[in-house]
Amino acid sequence: MKTIRFLGFWICLVLGLALGSWSQRPPAPVAASAPETAFSAERAFVDVAAIAQKPHPAGSAEIAKVRDHLLARIAAVGLEVSVHPGEGFLSRNGPDGQPPRALTVAAVQNLVGVLPGKDRDLPAILVMSHYDSAPNSPGAADDTAGVAAALEIARALKAGAQPLRDVIFLFTDAEEPGLLGADAFFGRDPLLNHVGLVVNMEARGDAGRAAMFQTGPDNGSLMRVFASAAKAPSANSLASTVYGKMPNDTDFTHAVRKGLPGLNLAFIDDQLAYHTPLATPAHLEKGSLQHIGDQTLPTVRALADAAALPAKAPDAIYSDLLGLVLISYPPVVGWVLLGVIAFLIGFTASRTLAAGAASGWEIGRGAAGLLLIGSSAALALHLVGRALAIQDAQTLYRLLTRFDPLLWGAASIAVAAGLAVATAQARGASRIIPCVVALALGGACSLAGGFDAVGLGLGVATCVFGLAALGQRTGALGAWIGGMIVLLALSIAAQVLAPGATVMLVWPLLVAALGAALVIGVGGTRDKRAALALTVVVGLLAILSTAQLTAWGAWTFAGVGLMEPAILALFAMLAAPALSPLVHDFAATRWAWRAAGALVVAGLGLIANADRVGGDAARPAVTHAIQVADLSTGKAWRLTEAAKLDAWTKAALPDDGGSDPKKQALPPFWPHPVWISESRPAPVAPPQLTVDRSDDRLLIRLIPAPGAELVSLRLRPSGQLTQPRLNGRPVTLATAPGAWSSLTYYAPDPNGVTLSFTASAPGKIEVAALEYHDGWPATAKAPPAKPPGLMAIGQSDKTAVLVRAGMSW
Repeated sequence: MKTIRFLGFWICLVLGLALGSWSQRPPAPVAASAPETAFSAERAFVDVAAIAQKPHPAGSAEIAKVRDHLLARIAAVGLEVSVHPGEGFLSRNGPDGQPPRALTVAAVQNLVGVLPGKDRDLPAILVMSHYDSAPNSPGAADDTAGVAAALEIARALKAGAQPLRDVIFLFTDAEEPGLLGADAFFGRDPLLNHVGLVVNMEARGDAGRAAMFQTGPDNGSLMRVFASAAKAPSANSLASTVYGKMPNDTDFTHAVRKGLPGLNLAFIDDQLAYHTPLATPAHLEKGSLQHIGDQTLPTVRALADAAALPAKAPDAIYSDLLGLVLISYPPVVGWVLLGVIAFLIGFTASRTLAAGAASGWEIGRGAAGLLLIGSSAALALHLVGRALAIQDAQTLYRLLTRFDPLLWGAASIAVAAGLAVATAQARGASRIIPCVVALALGGACSLAGGFDAVGLGLGVATCVFGLAALGQRTGALGAWIGGMIVLLALSIAAQVLAPGATVMLVWPLLVAALGAALVIGVGGTRDKRAALALTVVVGLLAILSTAQLTAWGAWTFAGVGLMEPAILALFAMLAAPALSPLVHDFAATRWAWRAAGALVVAGLGLIANADRVGGDAARPAVTHAIQVADLSTGKAWRLTEAAKLDAWTKAALPDDGGSDPKKQALPPFWPHPVWISESRPAPVAPPQLTVDRSDDRLLIRLIPAPGAELVSLRLRPSGQLTQPRLNGRPVTLATAPGAWSSLTYYAPDPNGVTLSFTASAPGKIEVAALEYHDGWPATAKAPPAKPPGLMAIGQSDKTAVLVRAGMSW
């Protein structure tokens, strides 16, 4: 028993981490020989390989080839195929909530395939994905995987019995520049009136399990369908609640704005391939493709065959259990669970106090101890985040080259914080040293990036909690019960404010409360077999809780952890009550401080390894450089938007012995300094920019040169312009005297783009236009080949042609 008590914490921790990590593996891809009505990643992968051969951003020549392939495939599946041309719009507000002074537009060609149902008057199911990629990315995952999955779903549905209602497969254009194809469909396409429910498939990496991370409004009934239909579902109502508050968007955002019910699925592991050249078919994990199909196909089939679509019901609280089943229930059940938990904690606390096994003061210190675990872990990890200083894409992708060491390093520090607090409480450690360290670390957060109120606040909070939690010995029961009381209070607050957020709080708390009630109800027996059985049960509950929290934590860290590693502090807090009786025994030994120190050293080592500069051929770092030809001045530059020069940009920017790169602004398109080097001008096809005035209308017209993927206009008037129109259509684009406003247009009409305003008062205007073409100028000296450890990102390796115009009236 002594060995079990000594090693129990580590056995349960390691097994829980291993089980949680194992649960995040995607399924094996199903072979192409599978039954016709089944989803096969191998069959779908044929389309991935065909579509994701090259980058195909909106407006490029390659996207036309992808469009032709899709039209042929949609027809081959046997769907009713059509092209829905239109324009998509995205307005962005100016500083401090001022009216939008930036407008992004695209001429889009959405593709539609319809699988007819038996009753075509019933509201249809819309299955959505986008077929454009980011520049410089073949987009095998984002979103070719979604497109290929949709085609495989359509084929499987067609192979079975005819569904009751229509299933519409929408392949949107120009999602990457700003959901522009979706805007055209949900804003102006008459087919929208036939849609009753939307299922969207996306990707933010190219590996891992696919998760259903967002739903439409009033999802209670829909979640019951998803829970019963989807195979090995992955979903979490807290993720959906948090995502709804984040600025991130997908095409599904437009469906939510229209009040449509639906589901949004994506896989997000290995984000180094997100919007980079690494997103090739060979790099895509086929199991991820299989998992998104395993969940979507049966769900769409169930919805398409239903006599009525799921009725509106209060948003459900839901989560998968280690990726095996999905548990979903209404908020009222959440209150019932909290009542059960409160009863179990009350039973445990009353029996403990009556037996004198712990005092009220110990329970109070236990409550402060759990808060100390959370604040100290958050403080340490927040300081790590400040040191990593992710302020640009170059740094972000550098860390993504070694994401796994970063995750495990942050997790090691979170575990170390929990173990250190447990050890300090078990030994009644002094308050002084922890408080001094906390304040020092809080102040250190301001050493990188300027004053940091969050870090300082965490330092003060850790000091306060340390004063309340330390100074006297706290027994296992006091720490256990006190921690559960804190989580119960947090769970009740979450149940009132955001019921969907309670799932990560309530489930671990329920497990801990069950374990505590068993110990109090059965503990004290002299029967060694009964005592051993009780120990095993408590250990199994701890393993289950740790495993589920590991699964949740890994997915959450992949979503937001790079920007704020302190998110793992939440999971350290949630894991503590279930592990509390196990860790307390180990904390009383002389090995506890050494183990906590070893975890800190290991964590910092892993994070330092993740933060080192440079990639390799398998996981390259990112780079960026373009050629800018200013036809108004006859000058040319090579520039990079990267924060730091790498070996390739140092060689690529100086052209034929040109000047060394230096930080310089190039307004109005680069108003902030970028690395720039003057280059030898090379002939490029010029766009035609004119500014005219007819009566009181100011006309700005740009005719792009052949092959332009996108054009961007910047205009700065001396006075107020009103009634903006784009190609004769009213648009939302504000102007301000002396300030730049912008219009970016993807896939511009070769006949030109006309932007007009009413300008009744005398004034003047400056206009600049920039258009992008794929590749370097034909006669310019090509930059050196990129080394294996670097890959291009964004608009890199393109030519930007700049022209200027203006007039007074």
